[in-house]
Amino acid sequence: MYYDFMLNMGDNACVNILRLLNEETTHQLQRTVISDLLGLTNYQLNKYLVVLNEDLATVSDEAPSFIDEVNKGTWTGHNVTTYITQKIYLLYIKRSSLYPVFEFRAFYDNQEVKASVYAQEHFQTESTFYKNDRKLKKLLNEQHFHTVAGISQETEFVTRLRLFQLYYTTYTGIEQPLPELNTLSDQLITALKPLLVSDLKPTQTVKLETLLKVWVLRQQNHNLLTTERLSANLRDDTYHAISDALQRTLGSKFPVSTAEADYLFSFLLTQGFLGLNDIPYIEQNFPMATKLAKGFIKQLTDKSVLTADTDIMATGLYKQLLAVDLQFTTFISPKQISFFKTLYPTFDLLIRNFLSTLKQRVSFELSERMVVNLYFSYMFCLINTIPTTNIKDRVFICVDFSEGALYTNYVIRSLQAFDHAHIVIQRQLTDETNIYISDFRSMAVTVPQIIWLDPPTSQDWSELADVILDIKRDQLSRLFPDYDWSDQDPTSI
Repeated sequence: MYYDFMLNMGDNACVNILRLLNEETTHQLQRTVISDLLGLTNYQLNKYLVVLNEDLATVSDEAPSFIDEVNKGTWTGHNVTTYITQKIYLLYIKRSSLYPVFEFRAFYDNQEVKASVYAQEHFQTESTFYKNDRKLKKLLNEQHFHTVAGISQETEFVTRLRLFQLYYTTYTGIEQPLPELNTLSDQLITALKPLLVSDLKPTQTVKLETLLKVWVLRQQNHNLLTTERLSANLRDDTYHAISDALQRTLGSKFPVSTAEADYLFSFLLTQGFLGLNDIPYIEQNFPMATKLAKGFIKQLTDKSVLTADTDIMATGLYKQLLAVDLQFTTFISPKQISFFKTLYPTFDLLIRNFLSTLKQRVSFELSERMVVNLYFSYMFCLINTIPTTNIKDRVFICVDFSEGALYTNYVIRSLQAFDHAHIVIQRQLTDETNIYISDFRSMAVTVPQIIWLDPPTSQDWSELADVILDIKRDQLSRLFPDYDWSDQDPTSI
């Protein structure tokens, strides 16, 4: 979920302008394009340009970040990085008139904290605070904040998921969220560390810290989970050790119920904090995740896109799929799909077919974002585990330059960047060769030839990419004669 709906109107426009500039390789955009895409007038653009530059000066690092219009009609962003955009977004979230109301309702409204006092502490009158409260409630309902398609869980579970998403994605790498819990979260992590996998990565520490803070604050606000979600066999020695560590650290603040211990243990397990990810353990305790992983493996083998000698279990794909499906069944940008569809069309086909089947199951009501996340998770599993040698739709490219081995090696090293796209580089022409690259055309070669007289230009690479795609399309037509590749919308799954 994106939280732009909580931003003040002008700030919302400013961050969208910054995102547009950041997405451009040159960090340049025509004023008219920005106006058309965001529906802004020239007056608004002029105003927001001033505001943006003031805010960019606030969040700039050593190298200043700013936007200028030296060439009339063209906006150019300087040092407009993803990190700077994230810092601006956090700045805008924190100065949103709705944000104090959001935090009050999330963490303090059931405690001995008066709304009027909280409003005054955040520079709002009581009447303004209640007006913003009504507005926020309406927006949260419109955004389906308390429900997630495909997750059949109590409202409190979903609310915590939303809160975790907000604080983890908005604050990560910039500053610690909910600083009033810093000391307690540090104590909890210290108590849990001996029971977790050694050497937590920085991202894992931040993720755990954020989850613990939301978990504690919701309980302190008397927003409790009531559903016990783990079977008795999962409450093993590790589970009880974690539960005891939580009870000791929290002391008299509040007792940790079985439902709350189940919740935290599930998070630690599915996010890989416990190291309990061996195949027999997951298969025994998580039948739905196991069923999904085995279903995907069956489709992969049934479609015959791999060579006959492929040992699917030896690739490690099954274990990675179990990890993906474990997170999906326990917890739960589309534009980039077209990139992977082009490079890995057979993987794309398999994943689409599997997700299409999954969407038809009554037990899985999948939102678009969930489907996209699963698409990328499965795609990365396949890319990371299935070697090019086991793929049938490979493209063999023979490199043969008359200038000798040095130049040939240079071109080969350049082409090896394509290795992940199931490209096989050859030094000798064979019966398998699909493309021949040289500095002279050869009458003895019958496959498509690419002629590069000098170091390849961008046009040369573009020509090669077109030929590769033509060959892949031809191969796919033979592998899947009944499948229509022409009218497939890459962003619809």
